[in-house]
Amino acid sequence: MRHRWGIAAFLCIGASVAGAQPASETAVSTTTDAEPGSTAPAQAVVYGAMPGGIHVATAETLAAGVAEISTLSGLGRRTGLLGKDHKFNRAIGDIAFAYGVTDMISVGLSLDGRYDKHWGLAPSGDDGYVGDPHINVRAAKAVGANHFGGQLGIWVPGKNAPSVAASAISIDVRGLVSIPAGPGLLSFEAGFRLDNSAKSVDNLMRLSLQDRVSLGVSDYNAAFGGAHLQFPAGKAWVSVEGSLEAFLGSPPAADAKLAEGSLVLRGGATAGFHINESWSAVAWLEAAKVPGVTASQVMAANIPLIPYEPVFTGGLGIEARFGGPKATYVEKDCHKHNPPDCPSVKAPLLADLSGVVVDEAGKPIVGAKITFTLKNSQVPATATDASGAWKATGVPVGETVDGKPTIEEPVIEVAVDVDGKKPGKATVNVTAGGAISVPQIQLEPSLPPGQVKGVVRNQAGKPIANATITASPGDKTTTTGPDGTFALDLQPGQYKVTAKIGGSTQELDVTVDPNGVALKEFVLKK
Repeated sequence: MRHRWGIAAFLCIGASVAGAQPASETAVSTTTDAEPGSTAPAQAVVYGAMPGGIHVATAETLAAGVAEISTLSGLGRRTGLLGKDHKFNRAIGDIAFAYGVTDMISVGLSLDGRYDKHWGLAPSGDDGYVGDPHINVRAAKAVGANHFGGQLGIWVPGKNAPSVAASAISIDVRGLVSIPAGPGLLSFEAGFRLDNSAKSVDNLMRLSLQDRVSLGVSDYNAAFGGAHLQFPAGKAWVSVEGSLEAFLGSPPAADAKLAEGSLVLRGGATAGFHINESWSAVAWLEAAKVPGVTASQVMAANIPLIPYEPVFTGGLGIEARFGGPKATYVEKDCHKHNPPDCPSVKAPLLADLSGVVVDEAGKPIVGAKITFTLKNSQVPATATDASGAWKATGVPVGETVDGKPTIEEPVIEVAVDVDGKKPGKATVNVTAGGAISVPQIQLEPSLPPGQVKGVVRNQAGKPIANATITASPGDKTTTTGPDGTFALDLQPGQYKVTAKIGGSTQELDVTVDPNGVALKEFVLKK
């Protein structure tokens, strides 16, 4: 049989080849080449190391920095294709790697291999392998609860291994849409393949019919589409999908016309389980209806050249996920798409505050201390930099409940203090999270300090020691000495100064002038 390039695709075939030997007529299973579909949601990855199913991709990408490696192995069976006694088994082995370049763009490489063995048509026991590299680039973006995207695929068929036939390079493009469906995700795709793969065959007439069935190349371009419905269940997920492929164009030879129409119809189901944050296992089963071959085409040794598939396919796979944000799992049918019967999903609503502090001449003030007053939260102080700018990130201002914000800190007071300047402040009204710009705060120079001095006596004129002296505003305090005297350094201004000992108090109005000393005498009952 003809062998085509698959490079490392066959690393996965070994475990499946033994099962591809002759089986009873009732043994069935099959597969075909498929296309892909803080924390991040755990994703269902089947083919191509990107989110999706066996053939249908979802409008999802890997999170930025995530590397995904997936392998699939399986067995397929078909009878009666080239004659009533003809049957073939197919062992499948795929390995793929994908990487999240950004949260919106993922790129991947899949190496798809298969091993076919034929019986019931001379030469009986014909076998061989085929391998194909596929490159995929997917872009997708969430718009509300929905996701929209597209994917470009490049198929690079080869001739005799190892080689690449540049003229046979084939390209497919597809549009992708994924929408919430209760606790699940419903995805649709539609696309077109410009198929040049038949150009990898130098002399078709030198190949046996079995070889042509197993090549997987096509004389036709194709339009394709599909739907995929996926349901999460904690660390597990299940999905079902249906897809179709329509061959377009005319065959090179009139007698090679497709015998049963131009459509391939497929239906499949997948079940998977996230073993831990890095490893997942999947099992899948698929049935396909593919155009057949007429007896006259077999007699003329001129069958249509299309990718023939087994009728049934099943298999297992394993995926490994590395890097990027930690994966989170859906709690029993809840939260991922928020159906009505799920508990409310709450998240903190955060804001980033920023501003600038300048002096009376408009020049930046370096090293000013910035403090915040909030009703329900405490935020660490910060300081201005060389340009007088400051920033506080992650300030809690409320929460979101099912995506709707609730403001719990409608007003935030920002205070500024630095030596040699009067304190300053600004107030901001909070209406949403995100970036909040605080108005520029300008500090005035401090006035020269003043002082209030005095003595506290009893009614007999004797000094009172250890009496408490308090000046308001500011509540600056001191105590009297053994001789009843005290001194308080204060900024110029109007104050009420109180002397107190035991239950006896006296309050006096005091004016402190710049560089001045105010003298007061207190008389307490003691």
